[in-house]
Amino acid sequence: MRMLLPAVPILLLVNVLSAQCQIDAPGDIRAVLLIEGTQSVQMRESIASRKGRSGVTASKQYFIFGGPKAAVRTRTVTPVFQFDADPAFDDPVYLFRVDMRSDRREIRVAKGYGGLAELSIPKDHIIPTRLEEIGDGQNSTKRYRMKPTMPLRPGEYCLSRNISVCFDFGVD
Repeated sequence: MRMLLPAVPILLLVNVLSAQCQIDAPGDIRAVLLIEGTQSVQMRESIASRKGRSGVTASKQYFIFGGPKAAVRTRTVTPVFQFDADPAFDDPVYLFRVDMRSDRREIRVAKGYGGLAELSIPKDHIIPTRLEEIGDGQNSTKRYRMKPTMPLRPGEYCLSRNISVCFDFGVD
């Protein structure tokens, strides 16, 4: 029982940090479009639920997105995204792959041993991208364009600055 105690504060911290993240909080990305050729689709935010697993020496935290597939689908393996963001926030915007399960999509966001856990997206799930500023957005924001630098494999993905709130889509 003594070994579980160090993991508990870490998992509580992860829960508190993600609970503090709110839709349209300063620094979030807004007005996200998925552009495929001459067509564009307005993307909607998907908010993750949390699930944790803890053992004697190891603990993990997952963000879960409901349903086996995102509602927004694309056939292109090099989608283009446009969004508004406050340039004062230098937190990166990530494009990442989520793991598919029969009834949900999930991403492990924390893994720790001996009470130490780091809140992050696994490096093997992050898709390299190119980001460019393309103009002014609404309410003193800037408009950006983001493209993956490599083709995406079929699967489920999220575009996010805040891991628990993402703009999800699938590549068929």
